[in-house]
Amino acid sequence: MGAEEKSRFRAERLEGEACRQLRPLWEEVFWEDSKEFTDYYFREKAHRNHGYVLRKGQETAAMLYLSPYPMMIRVGDFFSCREINYIVGVATKAEYRHRGCMDRLLKEALQDMYTKGHPFTFLMPADPEIYYPYQFAYIYSRAERCMAETSGGKPGGTGGFRFCATSGNGTDVRRLADFARNCLERDYDVFIRRDEAYFDLMEKELKAQNGGICLKEGGNGIEGYILYTQEGEKREIQEAVFSGEEAGEDCPMGCPGPVKPVIMARIVDVRAMLSLLRAEEELELDISVSDPILAGNHGVWECFFSEKGAEIRKKNAGRKRHSGPAVSVEALTAWIFRHGEPEACFRFAGTAAETKELQSRLHKIKRPGRVLLNEIV
Repeated sequence: MGAEEKSRFRAERLEGEACRQLRPLWEEVFWEDSKEFTDYYFREKAHRNHGYVLRKGQETAAMLYLSPYPMMIRVGDFFSCREINYIVGVATKAEYRHRGCMDRLLKEALQDMYTKGHPFTFLMPADPEIYYPYQFAYIYSRAERCMAETSGGKPGGTGGFRFCATSGNGTDVRRLADFARNCLERDYDVFIRRDEAYFDLMEKELKAQNGGICLKEGGNGIEGYILYTQEGEKREIQEAVFSGEEAGEDCPMGCPGPVKPVIMARIVDVRAMLSLLRAEEELELDISVSDPILAGNHGVWECFFSEKGAEIRKKNAGRKRHSGPAVSVEALTAWIFRHGEPEACFRFAGTAAETKELQSRLHKIKRPGRVLLNEIV
């Protein structure tokens, strides 16, 4: 967007109730969303967001939401809960597209998150090609899976599976939250915190998509749950979590489809992100990071990792020549979340022996690679 064109648009930031003002543009761009789902979103979620908008006169030309979530991130042997923003509602009015509106809003949002020290941000792309130029990389993939038809044509009609209505049922939602937390802490390194409020809101979201929550009960209480949506006759599973490796023969789930990438992420603050890593043993490493958008990330970082902590410092530009590995911020994102190994993600300028030694150090760093991010909005 050129200076003259940029001056024609007025940027605003919205908080709280003001974020609900953007419904008309949401409905225009995301016209495939049902009225029930849009009603749910602007009743229950929009006011929780941080809104970015470009106006031309009184007209809304473009919008973007940052939706904050409490993210559980494994740090060594423990979990750290950090507020992480989900980028949603990226929309531009048809007549203002291809003028740099999204570019301006996305860069402003990234800069704001950097200023606040957020480790990373994530999104579910309609088209990944839109976000590659902004250094986003895939970090989570999953297989599409649908509910199988069971007795009476209803999901959960066999075995120990039953529908769960958490609204007004404090016992079920507490048990579900405890079960989910225990399972996810066992099996994953990165996921949004599951508590009672999460499942209360999730049930409303699923109902707005003709779906719901299906519980599996056993002799020892809850043994699993399924979150599903329904469009026509198709009941798509959004998330399925079980206490064991298998859901059991009576599980109303069809065969999984091919695994496809779903969620992209971008490191926002390199220091904050690297500070969450731990290592099998004490090790020191200088990493040169290139970031064309967030200048504070660009440069060489002195990293000291151990099982107990990490110390990350920016190296003075005038010091001796960098001899460590170099990496783009998108490749660093992929590596940290285990969507790439050091040999593919980093560049090495030394001898074969030096390269092998640096790769060995990188392999000793513990990365939060088991990701579960099934949220839609």
